[in-house]
Amino acid sequence: MTDFTITEDFPKSEIEFDYRFSKPEACYEYLFKYKWPDGFVCRKCGHNQCWLSSRKLYICTRCQHQNSLTAGTIMDSSKKPITYWFKAMW
Repeated sequence: MTDFTITEDFPKSEIEFDYRFSKPEACYEYLFKYKWPDGFVCRKCGHNQCWLSSRKLYICTRCQHQNSLTAGTIMDSSKKPITYWFKAMW
């Protein structure tokens, strides 16, 4: 499992948090940045090209492995919107 560390890039106040993470796209963008800081890398084959499915899965263009931003986290397989999880963790 990958550990995520909150850094100086994280909002310092609730107002700033609400402004920044009110939309799911912003939450996914934040997770992407911390999971793959140098860009996408397939967990299975190491390839760096992917396409994004409608279910928010990053699918490797080489091996077709599905890579999830929330895999291995408390958000994995959750039916709750990601914005709820971000707010709860705040």
